[in-house]
Amino acid sequence: MRRLTAIGILLLAGLIFSTTTTAKPVRDVSATPSQRFARVLMDANAPIGWTSFCTAQPAECAVREKSEEFAKVDENRSAELLQINELVNQTIQGIGDNDHYGIYKLGIINWWTYPDDGAGNCNDYVLLKRKLLIEAGWPRSALLLTVVLDHHNEGHLVLMARTSGGDLILDNLTDAIKIWNATGYTFVKRQAAGNPNTWLRLESGRTPEELAMIKKVLADQPH
Repeated sequence: MRRLTAIGILLLAGLIFSTTTTAKPVRDVSATPSQRFARVLMDANAPIGWTSFCTAQPAECAVREKSEEFAKVDENRSAELLQINELVNQTIQGIGDNDHYGIYKLGIINWWTYPDDGAGNCNDYVLLKRKLLIEAGWPRSALLLTVVLDHHNEGHLVLMARTSGGDLILDNLTDAIKIWNATGYTFVKRQAAGNPNTWLRLESGRTPEELAMIKKVLADQPH
């Protein structure tokens, strides 16, 4: 796969957005309006990856004036969201942090950064998608990094785009964009809209029976 710098990806995105496209529908599920938005439960600690990212690139974590907390999504915005999600998913080569950077030898558990060399893991995909959407005019406060447990009950990072129609999830594991509670993920925490350095615990989006099963599976895994 040909590797591109982040600047190259931004230029490519500009070419895509300059063309006329027909928006594909964002994948939806039957849900009441209240179910379309993830509910905040309490404050949470920031992930160590975010903390190290802010230490390395403090300007990227600066608290700015709060923008709109919910983006208004029309046909063009829906197309834009899908295009950026697909663009990053198809351009960036997936690779784990240790294979990429050898972080374990450096005593680093998790490393978040922009995939400037064209490769990265879920964290890096999310950071680039957020950057591209902000460059495209999306409100910064509506684009929130979100920690989940994936279908294997492993930690995973996705981008939550908070829209007038619900909380939509951009994911490097699929080009489909889904309402948060249609992903099958267990939601853990996300950034606060007004401050990217404040993280909030979320409702899981799973039934009590599903949560009990997840706890059992995690308890049975070797430590």
